Order: sequence, then structure tokens, then C-alpha cells
Amino acid sequence: MDETAPEEPTPQTCLRVAREAAALAVAAADEAMNAVCRSRSGNTARLEEVMHAAHREATEAEGHAARAEQWAADPEMRDSALRHCARGAVDHAVRAQETAGVEVTAAVLRPALERRLTAQEYAELESERRRAEAEQEAAERAATGMDSDNRHLARMNAYLAESAVPMLGWTVGHVRVLEAAESGRLYWRDGQARQAAVHGVWSGGRRVHRERTQDLRTAGFLTAVAGPDGVEVLVPTPMGQVALELARLHPAGLYDSDTAAYEARYARVAKQYKRMDDKKAAARRLPALEYGAVGRYRRPVTLAEQEARAEREAAEQWEDEGGYCPGVPTPAPAVEDTARCPCCGLHKATVAGVLTPHKPTRTADEDCPGSGLRPGAETPRPAAEPRAKDAPAAAAEPAPAPGADELPWPPGVRLVSLMSTRYRDWWGLECGRCVPGVSAPLPGKWDDKGDARIAAYAHYDEAHRPADDVLTEQEIAEVERWPLSDAQRTVLHWAEHFELREYDDGFWALDCVPDRWDVNKRVARARVTGLWAAGLLDVHLDSSGRRLAPSQTGRRVARMLWRAERQGVAEPAAKDAKLAPLPKRSNGYPLQSEGRRFKGEERPAAAPAPAQPAPVPAAAEPTPPAVATVAAVRADQPLLRRLFAPRAACEQRPQHGVHTVIRRPQRTLTPEEREVVRGTALLNLQGALIMGITDPVPNASPMPEEAGAWVREHVWPAHFQAIERKYPWGFHRWSMCERGTCWNCLSGRCDICVHRQKGGPDVDGNWDSVTNHQGRTVARLILRPDGEPCVWWCRCACPKDGPAPARPAAKVKPAPAAPPAAPALAPVPAATPVRTPEAGALQAALW
Repeated sequence: MDETAPEEPTPQTCLRVAREAAALAVAAADEAMNAVCRSRSGNTARLEEVMHAAHREATEAEGHAARAEQWAADPEMRDSALRHCARGAVDHAVRAQETAGVEVTAAVLRPALERRLTAQEYAELESERRRAEAEQEAAERAATGMDSDNRHLARMNAYLAESAVPMLGWTVGHVRVLEAAESGRLYWRDGQARQAAVHGVWSGGRRVHRERTQDLRTAGFLTAVAGPDGVEVLVPTPMGQVALELARLHPAGLYDSDTAAYEARYARVAKQYKRMDDKKAAARRLPALEYGAVGRYRRPVTLAEQEARAEREAAEQWEDEGGYCPGVPTPAPAVEDTARCPCCGLHKATVAGVLTPHKPTRTADEDCPGSGLRPGAETPRPAAEPRAKDAPAAAAEPAPAPGADELPWPPGVRLVSLMSTRYRDWWGLECGRCVPGVSAPLPGKWDDKGDARIAAYAHYDEAHRPADDVLTEQEIAEVERWPLSDAQRTVLHWAEHFELREYDDGFWALDCVPDRWDVNKRVARARVTGLWAAGLLDVHLDSSGRRLAPSQTGRRVARMLWRAERQGVAEPAAKDAKLAPLPKRSNGYPLQSEGRRFKGEERPAAAPAPAQPAPVPAAAEPTPPAVATVAAVRADQPLLRRLFAPRAACEQRPQHGVHTVIRRPQRTLTPEEREVVRGTALLNLQGALIMGITDPVPNASPMPEEAGAWVREHVWPAHFQAIERKYPWGFHRWSMCERGTCWNCLSGRCDICVHRQKGGPDVDGNWDSVTNHQGRTVARLILRPDGEPCVWWCRCACPKDGPAPARPAAKVKPAPAAPPAAPALAPVPAATPVRTPEAGALQAALW
């Protein structure tokens, strides 16, 4: 035997391990045999298979142990043979134990056969591995001119090209057209594409395939830039540049001829169309690059380009700006931590607990903290000196404005490309924050990225900005004053987004499950009344009864609690909070189930009338006789009379609590204006009567009427003008305060004036919608947020409160005129008698 190397197992160790492994294997085989002996007749077959398998592994382990003893006695045998036998015995022992289903204890014998490397050997192996990796990296860099990251990008681009290039349906000619456009010398003049011989000389040159150029331009791979003398310079679009790079990476995906490319495109679109003409037209058009290919393609950068960029950036920076200075290392303070700037609201680096200087968001006159902060002890700085003459002029120029595609988008909202047409590209929006874990599409589509960005910010401002804005200390203190439970927050949510109503049997939330229809839930009475007493809920009275909605305080509190929970500032309380009631609501909630009413609330129609009428405040004047204010609507009445019939007497508002009427001048229509109103379509006339714009009164305006007519004709979009022409005096030009007389007063029924029935005027919400050129609403415009509301009081001079005017007497129909006397009949012969016509109601009506 040869001598054993250091840190290697000795022959005695190998023999011992082989014997122990064989013994463990035999014990496992015996255990399998005992299991067969103890088994029942149902599972004997399986246990016999296990016994035979364990016996084979034990026999192999004993054979390896016997050979190890035999080779140990041979002085010419190498030590490696003993190690081989010992490893084989251990492996068979492990398999025998696993087959028999006993605990695997033979695996602990393997570490005794492994050679442990020394520290020097470990260092040599690691050095050798690193040396081999460096040699391989140097060889690959020399072959490709790129580092490992850019080589990975190149491989990914090659995979992308293999799938994207055949789908384009291009030939080599299409690639040549794009290469000519990439050179900047492809132009279009007089219906022909040419490649100029010299850049900037747009005359002459080599002719380029006209049809291929038009197809690439129609598909969006080329775009035209206006040049001198009506010349259109054709340049590749971003999609065209990516398609050209992919075609260069995978030229095998190009077709040999235009006919083969057409047939390939026809085979792809044949299943999508039914008519033969549609199939041919679709096959003639070049398809756009597959979805997402432009974003997935990333051009790799070579080492030479990286070095050139580094040299250029180093040359453009100056030493006093912290840039590169040849031969002098740039000092940089060690950053210890970050802190939020109280002005900018951004996290900035600090040194020794002091914010580093940064660009402020406000000027020094406004005392921005960022303009005066310096790290540590501030050292005096010399006055600014003029730059050297060799300073680049570009450093003094302002930075170029970012392009449309470089403007920021709101967080969580991204732009997606939709199916485009031949003449227009469409875009959509997806939000990843509305539904957790899902990019939910937002409604609408846009053909302009600017309009899509406006819609994205409108959605973000409405849905997500309140949650992103960090709560201030005052808001956190206010949140702590409202420790509402989860159930109380749910009641506020139901009151805001669903119908929370009170009936005789209690409070109910109507249709409060979004994913199921008509699911109503009962709400605890004490929970609702407590929120009402604290001023978080208000009661609104309508024709259906009482409806509870959150007050302004309730909406603000619900929004702050939602933000606090989302930001981790506060969690819902375990129990319902006992809120302090407002002084005006300390008497308790008048429950409908107990027959109690709010002040001014109408009694239901089925309820008995009070025993004594209300006292009349004016005792000096006699009380006018009660006049019925409601007339039954008959089926033979005209359509307008049936539509605008007044409500029942029990549904009209009480007379107390009515605001003072703001008297405005009333407009009297001239005979010519009456003819214009009569010429309006019946349905639009009914709408004009309801809105009170049959006789509107315009407010004073600095713009003359001629200028306003020009704006409406040339500036307003088409959908505005279409609805303007349907109404006698227009539709969009009238505000709430410019409306005229209600329809009841116009018909002489001042006793049932619309605003007398309502008990108040119509109040505008002081907001309007901002639309794009297609009429879609993209934002909400709030008008006069701190001013008085715009109201409409009927301009009729009739009183809107107090005793109702007397109903006009019914018109008496004139008596039908007597039929004219029948003329004397000429004498006729007796042989031909004539019957005299009898006068009847039909003849009277006709005459």
C-alpha cells in the first residue's frame, strides 16, 4: 500500500466503516424479515417485496466489506480501493435501511470517509475558480465587447426577436427602408420616397420602394417631419426603431418575397374575418409590433460606449460641483442617517444629525429650511468666482423641458395600450390600488396621452390621494377624539354609500351588499341614535320617510379614520364609543316607532288630524276661508296637466321655516318669442318648463351678446351645440339663478307654485364638469367654494309662504250656438219624398 495523504482516512478507518455499514445493512434486512413473520395475510405480498429488496442491499454491503478486508491484506493494493469499498458499503446500508423503513443511521458513517481540506487548499481552490471565471469573462468581453449584464440583455433580445420578427410579415426590403430612415436621409416628395445622397439636400437621390414606405408609415413604424419646400422627412418611430433592431437580430424571420410575406399575413388573419375582401385588406396591412415588445426590448451598451459616456460626464462636471477632478479624489461625507425636511417633505441625508444642503422647494425669502442647512459645523465659503473660459456653454443653459412621455404619472396608475385603428392610437388606464393585487382597468379610453394623464390624476385625487397624504398632528388629535368601533364605522359607510332609513320597526340599511341584490340589514337603534346625537348623521325628510346621511362632520371623520387605519396610526375600538351629544340634540332622537316627529315633519296620510287647528298669529285680520289647493287629476286632462299635477295636500311642505323670497324681475315674452316657444318639440318643451328656461332672465355680463354667440358657434363642441338647438333659448348657457317662472305659475296656478310646494328654492351644488373634446368628463370644477349658493326662486310675484292664494275659478264653457235654420226646401214632386236631417249634438259640435 502507498502512504496515506494528510487529512485522508486511514485503511483501518475504511475497514471499520465497511464492517459497521455491513452490520447495519444485515440488521435492517432482519427487521424486514421479522415484519413479514408478524404480518397478516392481507399485506404479506408487499412486505415480502420489501424483505427481498432489503436482503439484496445487505448482500451488496457484505460483499463490499469482504472485498475491503481482502484488499487490506494485499500490500500492492492502493488505499483508494479501500475507500471505494467503504463508500459502497455505506451507500447500500443507507438504501437497505430506507427500504426496510427503519431509522437511517448509516449516513453518519460518511463524514469519516471524506477528506477535509486545509485552509491553504481551500484558498487555492477559490483562487483557481476565480481565475477561471476571470479568464472566461475576459474571453467573452473580447468576443462581444459587452459585460455580463449587457450580454444577458442581448440574449433576451434574441429570444424576443425569434418570436416577434415572424409576426411582422416583413421582407428584406422593409428592413432597407427603415435603415434609410434611420440614416436621416429618407424623404417624401411628390408622392415618391427617396434617399438623399447628402443629409440636408432634399432633392434627387436613390428611389425607395413606394408601397413598402407607405405600408410602414401607415402601420406606425415611420413618421413624417415637416421639412423645407413641402418635403416630409421620414424618421423611425420608437416602435419602428425597436422592430429594426429585432429584425437585425433575427434575419431568419424575414420572408424571401412580398408574396410570401402576404401569404403569411393572410394565413394569420383568415380566421378573424368572414368576407374575402376583409381578409385581403387585413393581409395587405402590416401589423404593429406585438404588445409589450417595445417595453421589453432594451438596447445593450458596449464597453466602449460606457467608457465614452463616463469620459463625457466627467468632462461636463466641475470640481466645485462635486464632480470629477483628474488626480484628486472627491471628498464625500459619510452619511449616517436620513431625516424628513419640514419644508420639502422629503427624506434627505443627515450628517451628525444635521440635514445636508439640498434644493429647497421655496425661496430663501420664504424661509425654506433647505436653503440654510449645512452638514455639521458650517465653514465659510469663498465668494463665487466666474467660471473659466473653457467652461462648456451647455452648463449655463436651462435643462430642456421633459417630453410628453417623460411626465410623471400618479402612483399606482399606469397607461396601457389598447387596440388601435389605422388612423388613431387608443390608450387606457389601469389602477393597481383599487383592488389589492389586481390591476383593475378604469372606465374610458383616450386617443391622447395628455387627456389620459388628466383622467389618471383625477382618479388618484379622488380615490387615493387622501390616503397618501400623511396625517398632521391636528388630524391625529382629532382622530383620537373619535374612537369609533368597527360597527360604528360601518354605519357611517352605509349612510354614505347606501340607503340608511328609519321605519316603524327600526333602522335598516337597504341593498348594502355590493355583490348581491336586495340584501337589507337591520342596524342597532342605539348605534344610529348615538351617531346622530354626536352630529355625525343628519336626517333628511322625503316622500318615502326618513333617510339618514352623514353630515359634513361625519364625512370628514369617516375619511380621517380611514386614512388613519390605512397609515397605521389608529385602529377601530373594541366597543362602541360613547359619544358626547350636541347641545341641540341632547333631548334624544324622536323615534318613529314611538310616534314622535321632528319639528316640521309631516304627519302620514293615515294618521288622524290634530283635534285643534293651529292658532293664527294675525288676530286683527279675519282668517280667509280654506280653499282646496289640490284638484284631482282626471284621465281626460292634457298630458302637461297630468305631468305637472301638484302633490297631495299631506305631501306639501309646511308653511313655517320658509326663507325670504329673493325677488327678481320677471320676463314677459313677446308675441314673436311665444311663437319660438310654441315651435319647440313637445318633449323638449316639457323639459324647459320643468327647468324654468322657457322665459329665462340673463344676468349682467361683460361679454356682449354678439361675442357670446360667436363663442357658442365656433368654440363650443358639437355635442353642446346639438342640445342647445333643441331648446327655445338654449340649454348650457343658463345658470340656476337665471331661470324664470315655474310651470304652475305660467299656467295661472300660483296657489300650487313649485317653490311653495317645496318650501324653498332650488339650490345649485356650485360645481360643474370639465370635459374633453369628446364630451367625456375628466375633472370636477368647483365654483365659488366659499361663496353663496346659486338659487332659483320662481320669478312670479305670487307669495311663496303664508296663506295660499285662491285657486282661480274654473273657466265656464260657452253655450253651444244654436244650429242655423234650415233653408226652405224647394217643392218637389210627391213621388220622391225627402227626409229632413235632424239636429243633434254631433252637428252642433261640428257647426
